[in-house]
Amino acid sequence: MPSALQVQTLRRVTIDEALDAVAKHPVRQVPSERLRISASLSGRVTASEILAPEDVPPFDRSSVDGFAVLERDLRAAPPGQPVRLHIAGEVRMGEAPPGPLASGNAIRVPTGGALPPGADAVVKIENCRESNGAVEISGARGAHDHVTRRGADVKRGDHLCRCGDILTPASLGMLAGAGIAEVPVFVRPRVALIVTGDELAPPGSQMRAGQIRDINWLSLDAALSAIGMAPQFVYVRDDKASLAQQLRESLEHGDAVVISGGSSVGERDYTPAVVAEAGSPGVIVHGVRARPGRPTMLGIVDERPVIGLPGNPVSALVMFELLGRPILQRLFGRSDKVIPVRAKLGAPLERDPDLERYVAVRLKMGDSGVEAEPLPGSSAQMHILGFADALVRVPQGSGSLAKGAPVDAVPLSKNNAL
Repeated sequence: MPSALQVQTLRRVTIDEALDAVAKHPVRQVPSERLRISASLSGRVTASEILAPEDVPPFDRSSVDGFAVLERDLRAAPPGQPVRLHIAGEVRMGEAPPGPLASGNAIRVPTGGALPPGADAVVKIENCRESNGAVEISGARGAHDHVTRRGADVKRGDHLCRCGDILTPASLGMLAGAGIAEVPVFVRPRVALIVTGDELAPPGSQMRAGQIRDINWLSLDAALSAIGMAPQFVYVRDDKASLAQQLRESLEHGDAVVISGGSSVGERDYTPAVVAEAGSPGVIVHGVRARPGRPTMLGIVDERPVIGLPGNPVSALVMFELLGRPILQRLFGRSDKVIPVRAKLGAPLERDPDLERYVAVRLKMGDSGVEAEPLPGSSAQMHILGFADALVRVPQGSGSLAKGAPVDAVPLSKNNAL
């Protein structure tokens, strides 16, 4: 359904202004599905809140190897004297304890074993000495701390996940421990990755004179996969009619479109015109006041995001991280921003009087904390992102950011939860 808002394309806006402009328009949320927790769910996004159906652990248990006892029996001994208790049985892993624990008795228990009813303390095995069916206990201070109570980890009814949470190996383990067999997750959005450029040659092919290797199809495919998308790659020649036809087909069968190349203002840069003609609201932003990536285009057609990235590989990937990633996360109903790493700048960075800059950095641990070391090179050199961990924003202005200045380093997708 077309947006009711009448759009005037914004030009030369900041990254934040671009995101705010797109956020005013609705985006169609992808449907959900229920999958077995044994499926490969790490990186998937939950489609509803998840409550714990049972307590974890489901019983009081021992956190050490030793003897389950009654704490009042330990206190009954004269100061400095050992406590002698009758060994009334043994707890085996995966089995119920052998009945309630009576005063004057002790029951042998392994780490993780279920405590018998009545037991409220566990004495570590190194503080015990067995003889003739009894155990002598000394040095039992803190024995009550060796009991893990029922529900100490998770209580029945606890909120384990919110709608829109990214599943991690740890959260999947938490859900499995709470007895959850199926998880509601959003379907991975189908994102058409349209790459344009007659000069591009795939890796491993024989290049003709004037051709260059195609980087964007692989780097953007990986970036989309890293944030939970299902990319569908297609190559289109530098021809307006071909691009328009492919865009129509991609919008009809998919949830979003990412176009690499053709977003600038050259004679063969057809992307903005094709998107404008595809539907409402069309092109929302064309051109950002940032480097690299000035010619980036952002649009929505019938509630489906369309992101036009520069053909330059570094510019394309930087703009995908800063603009494409947060916009596409709206397909899951998410609006979370990536949490930056607070670091100290490892070298000075010059400001640009006209543009905000985004500089690739490598993160390392220095003597006084995390350091963000700028990687030298231009936006035409892919190695600066190949070695990078994060991006640092250099605000528009005069002068420079000094070495040691505190900065926020925004992790690249390889380091994100997805």
